[in-house]
Amino acid sequence: MKLRQIQFAAAVARTASFSAAADICNVTQPTLSSAVRLLELELGANLFDRTTRKVQLTAFGRHMVPYLESVLSARNEAQAAAKAFHDVDRRLLRIGVSPLADARLISMVAEPFLRLHPKWEVFFKECLLDDLSDRLASDTIDVAVLPKASVPDAVQHQPFYREQMHYLPMNGISSDAGAPLRVAEVPDDPVIMTNGGCGLNQSLKAVLDSEGVSPPAYPGHAISYSVIQDWVWLGLGAAILPRSKLTDQVGTAKPLVLTNGTPAEFEFCWCWRKEALEKPQVAAFLEFSEGKGLHLTENRDISHAV
Repeated sequence: MKLRQIQFAAAVARTASFSAAADICNVTQPTLSSAVRLLELELGANLFDRTTRKVQLTAFGRHMVPYLESVLSARNEAQAAAKAFHDVDRRLLRIGVSPLADARLISMVAEPFLRLHPKWEVFFKECLLDDLSDRLASDTIDVAVLPKASVPDAVQHQPFYREQMHYLPMNGISSDAGAPLRVAEVPDDPVIMTNGGCGLNQSLKAVLDSEGVSPPAYPGHAISYSVIQDWVWLGLGAAILPRSKLTDQVGTAKPLVLTNGTPAEFEFCWCWRKEALEKPQVAAFLEFSEGKGLHLTENRDISHAV
């Protein structure tokens, strides 16, 4: 397996086009296609369904793309670390992110921070919860964005943002689509979950338990939020997701509220080990981000939390 093969496959996945990926990678389309085919042979299955009209990921491709991207991410991380070592004025801030978090909001904090420190660099890495915890413990990331319900006991944390939960009814059918739904009135349809690695299941359980609700879980585990929504349309179950993870089913989603009428929310925190504060870039970033907690309203407006 060669790095260029992985780069080519990742480019095709991002563009859904072999010709566009070839342009981005500055190679001919036959060269790129041949390299991707060799990678598929090594991996044992096709990453893409190819037709004369479109290119799309296979189920195996959707499974493998995060791993391929992680290889490229590790390469970029190593390059950034080397630059930081050789340039005493350059500092690297490594932020790990749960897949459940909204990366756009993290950028809203990181970008103005970097404008204050133009010589510094921020590196993002999306990981599952166990990996994030291990990386914090081994000092291979400095700060992590985690769902509050999944914050490990051994780390320090401060609030980041809250985002309202949305209920997707089974089959996507609802007589009053878009109207708020009380958590206590959630139907007894099975709720489709992930395997638990992103924090979705823990966050849902915390809120549902607080309202005395326990809908059954669908027995299968989805590998992504888009798959969850596909399964909802197939009638396999219902779903509860943050607004930022909804795709084409926004119109059928119902914002959830608690018994007291306040929004049912996913809560996210900045997390770090105490020792990380010895790094100037970490201490400066956490001081900068403190008090910049965000609350996502139903209309995707963003306001500072009280």
